[in-house]
Amino acid sequence: MLTIIMVFSLDSSLGFLMNRAANLMKGAIEERLRKYGLTAPQWAVLARLTEEDGLNHSEICARLFFDKPTITGIVGRLEKKGLVKRLKGAKDRREVKVHLTGKGKNLMDELPSFAEEVNRAASKGLDARESAALKDALRKVISNLGS
Repeated sequence: MLTIIMVFSLDSSLGFLMNRAANLMKGAIEERLRKYGLTAPQWAVLARLTEEDGLNHSEICARLFFDKPTITGIVGRLEKKGLVKRLKGAKDRREVKVHLTGKGKNLMDELPSFAEEVNRAASKGLDARESAALKDALRKVISNLGS
């Protein structure tokens, strides 16, 4: 009787490869953010607020997949830098909405170009079809594990 033993290869693991790619992209973004005194998670909050200004902490958490204490800390640091402000909700004064300040908006006018630059560098050698297929595959992985 022949016994075949399957050996797990970390270098062939989807999770390992995705994590490595994500860490490399995060490092490239953080390298560019350093001169602005920002981290990648801080930039992500600013980018999300650029898309949807006036979100509350729970909405930011849901859209960025961070926990509430993390978002509270990030928003606090961004507020100290004068990039965001917290305002009471118009309908419910207990709700706090996070808004970009003028300084935050001006900064975000400058920053998105480097994110596009990192995305271009990461997808170098992929044609438009391959890039779209990769994004679709990653969305499926996220959907498979996110439910």
